[in-house]
Amino acid sequence: MRDLVISALGERTADEALAAGLAPREVWLALCAAMDVPRERWYGAGRPEPKRD
Repeated sequence: MRDLVISALGERTADEALAAGLAPREVWLALCAAMDVPRERWYGAGRPEPKRD
């Protein structure tokens, strides 16, 4: 949260992005992508990706 600078968050850490007002979901998804978490785990182990409107 404090050490990894993520380009998708404007070259900020997750802590900085949250403090700047970015949505927690946006920060979480950027963090998952940056840490190479398999996409099927981004929403919780065994949980499907939410349907888009």
